[in-house]
Amino acid sequence: MNKIALIFIASSFTLLFSCGTPENSSPVTNEISCLDFSALEKYETLDPVKITDVVSFHIASQIMEPLLRFSEIDLTIKPIVAESWEISADNLTYTFVLKKGIKFHDNSCFADGKGRELTANDVVYTFKRLYLEKSSYGYSLFKNLIKGSEDYTEGEIEGLKAIDDYKVEFTLSKPYSNFLSMLATTGSSILAKEAVEKNKVVGSGPFTYHKEKDTDTTITLLRNPNYHMSDNEGEQLPYLESVAFHYVSSSQKQLEMFINDELDVIVDIHPNAIKTLVETQISDFQNNPKKYVLGRSPKLITSSLKLNTAIAPFNNKKVRQALAMGINKYKIVENILHGEAYSPGKNGIVPSAIKGYDFTSIVGLEYNLDKAKALLAEAGYPGGKGFPTITLASLKSNISTRVVLEIQKQLLTNLNINVEISSMTTHQMNEMNSKSELNMSLGGWLGEFPDPVTFLSLFYGANVPSSTTEKSYPNESRYKNAEFDQLYEKALVTIDDSKRYELCLKADQIIATEVPSIPLWYHENYQIIKANVTGYQANSMDIKYLTHVKVEDLLVKQKGINF
Repeated sequence: MNKIALIFIASSFTLLFSCGTPENSSPVTNEISCLDFSALEKYETLDPVKITDVVSFHIASQIMEPLLRFSEIDLTIKPIVAESWEISADNLTYTFVLKKGIKFHDNSCFADGKGRELTANDVVYTFKRLYLEKSSYGYSLFKNLIKGSEDYTEGEIEGLKAIDDYKVEFTLSKPYSNFLSMLATTGSSILAKEAVEKNKVVGSGPFTYHKEKDTDTTITLLRNPNYHMSDNEGEQLPYLESVAFHYVSSSQKQLEMFINDELDVIVDIHPNAIKTLVETQISDFQNNPKKYVLGRSPKLITSSLKLNTAIAPFNNKKVRQALAMGINKYKIVENILHGEAYSPGKNGIVPSAIKGYDFTSIVGLEYNLDKAKALLAEAGYPGGKGFPTITLASLKSNISTRVVLEIQKQLLTNLNINVEISSMTTHQMNEMNSKSELNMSLGGWLGEFPDPVTFLSLFYGANVPSSTTEKSYPNESRYKNAEFDQLYEKALVTIDDSKRYELCLKADQIIATEVPSIPLWYHENYQIIKANVTGYQANSMDIKYLTHVKVEDLLVKQKGINF
């Protein structure tokens, strides 16, 4: 996702229902088993190596598959394209045996339109392509990791070999603690050269992409009739005929659609809206059988203010610290989010949802106006005098707008700092952030894998270019600190979890003290699911593994719109 950057959502759209009968499969009369989600905005891209937003991550992960996957239950590593693997004693060589019989989706890019078998050569091609996409997020994750990938432009990569059609070997330039996790991310999904060259959205996953089912309001993915997995009784997966993502930015509209059986699962919804639903539809939660199931879970997400440390005034640490102490995070959580958070961002950048990581031991900068004013004066801005007007960028969602308005109000009242708010699209914000064209922006980060290094990677100085006009991703704060970089680099090669976490805690504390980014809150979100949806598992990484999900016959929807 990621990584993947968390998106606070943009515009609202007109709704269009588009579930239908997939090509190359038997018709299911008029009852179509379609699982409907809401997405807060249209996806940015379906090219795995370029994905940085959550909506793209959710959609692409249904179409494409990496070698491994995260368990939707406990986030442990599971096989998917690879069926087994071995790791050398020195933790440098990883050998994967691929599952036989996996086929890419049927598509016109292949001979006769029939998807061919996925082989080790496709794995090699995928990673060579990743190393050529040097401005992509995927490249930043794997940069210099595989032996011989440094400055790769063509030919072979020494540490990447197809032993035969079903065996591939990776040799790393140094041990890497999360290499298996990296191979389970959507960014490392295996692609076919034919599809990439003809700009086709093709993978080996349980659902297929169809251009005519992709509109400005909805994208519907159709069942892959040639999927390589079956259940324990031998029935071919997935069970669902289709999956639809409807772009709906309003919580109220989501609830209306949910009640009208137009959505099956809604997440990240405002607590007040949930309270209203429960009060007005209490019998649907309590009766036997239930109609709705309500749950909440921590998320591997931190929302924060990114500060551009490469340009004034945020190249001054005292200014950054003053802002961190001048913002009342508790007020934001209580008054704006109405309690929909695990907690205010009082610790480090790493959230609570990583097992074994003591994030509460990180001491963040607390709300303290006296200290904030003193720091601002020491930085040369007594009482805020002479402090330049700064631009705070945010996306166009209701929650984002309310949060930045509250921050604007607090900084003016508390520190006499004027803030101008600029609302923009996700693409605009990503582009401007990466080129150092913003002072400050509201955003968030969904961890690519359940380890603190995925959050600390946001501040790794080696990813910052020498020019402020060149893209700096994912270190959009352009923060550089030699001690932090040494701890981060050592953590990457430390295999033992407890020792790695000790290094990460020290690095996390540096970020909390030097404040290249101000943590505002850690996420814990509600989800409401139709009781007739079985096999759906919520998790802290927001992975939607839908292969075993069913919509039971009792409430199967009638939506037979043809295409």
